[in-house]
Amino acid sequence: MARMAAAATLLLAVSGLASGLVVPADELCHSTDNAVLGIDIGATYSCVAVYCKGRVEIIPNDQGSRLTPSWVAFTDGGGRLVVGEAAKEQAVGSPGRAVHDFMRLLGKKFGDDDVQREMTRLPYAVVDVDGKPHVRVEAAYGDVRVLSPEEIAAAVLAKMKETAEAHLGRTVSSAVVAVPVYFNDAQRRAISDAGDIAGLDVMRIVSEPIAAAVAYGLDNVRSNGKRVVVFDLGGETLDVTALVADDGFFDVLATNGDGHLGGEGFDQRVVNHFVDLIKRKHGRDITGDGRAMHRLRRECERAKRALSAQHQVRVEIESLLDGGVDLSETLTRAQFEELNDDLFARTMAPLRKTMADAGLEKGDIDEIIPVGGSTRIPMVQQLIRDYFDGKKEIVKGNNPDEIVAYGAAVIGRHVAGDDDDKPTMLGPLDLPSFLSDTISIEMAGGALTPMIPRRSRLPAERTHVFTTYLGRQTAVAINVFQGEGSTAKDNTLLGRLALTGIPPASVWNWGWRPIQVTVKVDELGDIHVEAADKGGSGKSERLSIVSGEGHEHGRLSKEEIDRMIREVAEDLVEEERIVKERVDALNMLETYIVKNTAVTGGETDCEAKARAAREWLDGNPAAEKEDYEEKLKELEDACGPFMAAVHETSGLGHDEL
Repeated sequence: MARMAAAATLLLAVSGLASGLVVPADELCHSTDNAVLGIDIGATYSCVAVYCKGRVEIIPNDQGSRLTPSWVAFTDGGGRLVVGEAAKEQAVGSPGRAVHDFMRLLGKKFGDDDVQREMTRLPYAVVDVDGKPHVRVEAAYGDVRVLSPEEIAAAVLAKMKETAEAHLGRTVSSAVVAVPVYFNDAQRRAISDAGDIAGLDVMRIVSEPIAAAVAYGLDNVRSNGKRVVVFDLGGETLDVTALVADDGFFDVLATNGDGHLGGEGFDQRVVNHFVDLIKRKHGRDITGDGRAMHRLRRECERAKRALSAQHQVRVEIESLLDGGVDLSETLTRAQFEELNDDLFARTMAPLRKTMADAGLEKGDIDEIIPVGGSTRIPMVQQLIRDYFDGKKEIVKGNNPDEIVAYGAAVIGRHVAGDDDDKPTMLGPLDLPSFLSDTISIEMAGGALTPMIPRRSRLPAERTHVFTTYLGRQTAVAINVFQGEGSTAKDNTLLGRLALTGIPPASVWNWGWRPIQVTVKVDELGDIHVEAADKGGSGKSERLSIVSGEGHEHGRLSKEEIDRMIREVAEDLVEEERIVKERVDALNMLETYIVKNTAVTGGETDCEAKARAAREWLDGNPAAEKEDYEEKLKELEDACGPFMAAVHETSGLGHDEL
């Protein structure tokens, strides 16, 4: 109830943000009543568009800008909520009342490693509310608000909604929202919740690279299997995606990125350069002057943009400091590139990784689509061309800052079923869902059997036959994990399923019963697991894990996925191999002990050594692979040809639960 009250309070404040821009009646977009907005809610800027009169319009805000900063703040005078440029300006004098970069908290758990890392760099307080990160901000003197990331995102979405309504001259209630391709189901649901709070029906959540591809016409029937790289370098993040566009169908092959690389980092290098210059020339350190730093940062951002079109620019700020200290210096493109040389070089690592993960050669790529304002930087463009050996050019013709919102609006037109204009370039869209990370079943010893791999198109299904682990076993625990690690401890437990009342297997089956496990993931990301005894009893159990709800540890964050992927990278391949070999050796020894005890059934020397080995296992839980192999050899020597015959007739080529 308290959360809903906070949301209502927030919306009440947002409702006062209506644009003061008056649009002449003859310029209003008289689109159909079922028009759907296309919204790109970005980490740095947000943008809104609508399909109208046979074309897409990017809608300017009340200040005439087509981009709105993704900032939310409370004003000094009375704690009024403002969004966009006004919020960014508010941060100059009262940084404790402004919030930005909130997208990194959406759909996350407070205890997530990436949330804890972000807390060290965010300028506002992040607090734990029921296990989720919330933002604590001072709305007015003595008035402290605690807001969820969904509520903050809702304020930005509400601003986009009101911007569109002022332009259209009527109420709009539906939208397609574009999000980063790595957003998992929990993060996407958080965006949907934010839309609900903002009064928007989020009819579709689409990946940014797919929206960009649609904007360039790759949804039409003539796309003919084109392989595309979408290079998205924005204000704070870099995302590179490889996909195939074929007759309105999009298949994401691979994606990779850098969560802290973008235009703001480039700006900061230039700011640092001039801070050092002022210190050398005037003996003044301006880093403690918030207003001076804000003015310098604005001017450096302007200079950066100018250098994309010219080779040098004047950086000029009158009365930057008290005492009449002016800044008037020349910044060349060569200087800018030198200041950011290492950052520019970092942009290529995700591109190389994406191409490798997708299994593509440089010559396989048909088009390179730029997204984000930082793709205008000549050095970034040159690095991309150099990577493709000068044989591929970046597609041009659309504004990279607006391209995602443009594509989302086109998709909105499809979702709305608005076919009145029947533009020839638009065909049927197939925007499939993909599994963000692998679904696996735990086996004996903690190893995992992957059932449905990451990037699988949904719906997906796989069946695998396991066996019971111990002789005369009457119950099986099916543990469902998600992630890219090779062992259970390195992944996230999604749920457990218990199959009980299994009749003990006959001695003629050496104590094993076949257990068939089926895992299905539907288009919404919901996971359905069924375990059935195939030994004749007919016993079966089912488990449903609803996407984004009721998980024991929640869905994986991007940082967790990145961490797990890195675990199978080159620097950890050796460690993964050692763990797997140790588990295999342990499983072989335990299986040998169980089978030997079940088959011999008497006080033989073989059974005595098997019992001793069991006691040794219980007392040495941290033993190494070589220890297990040595104990197994002792047992094999003691049990001799009898157990060798058992192995031959039983056929041990199966997985055990």
